[in-house]
Amino acid sequence: MEHTELAALRAEIDKIDAHIVELLAQRFDITNQVGVLKAQKKLSAIDPEREARQAQRYTELANEFGVKPQVVQNLFRGIIDEVVINHRAIAVQTAFQ
Repeated sequence: MEHTELAALRAEIDKIDAHIVELLAQRFDITNQVGVLKAQKKLSAIDPEREARQAQRYTELANEFGVKPQVVQNLFRGIIDEVVINHRAIAVQTAFQ
């Protein structure tokens, strides 16, 4: 592979990475809104039933797009763990307001 081909492919990867980060920011904005609602309604930061449904959905999406399901599961596990941390922090802040 020529150096220019490699550089072009890496530039495409960089664009995709930027888009992924942008989408993550949008997702976290929405999950913060969910966290506020949960805190106001005194709901748990963790919803095991939803997490189970989502895990199944992530496997289906991975299979649909030809990605190893475990890679997708690992990615979303990290995202969900961060969301739960944020929801707990929001709950604490809301309790003191």
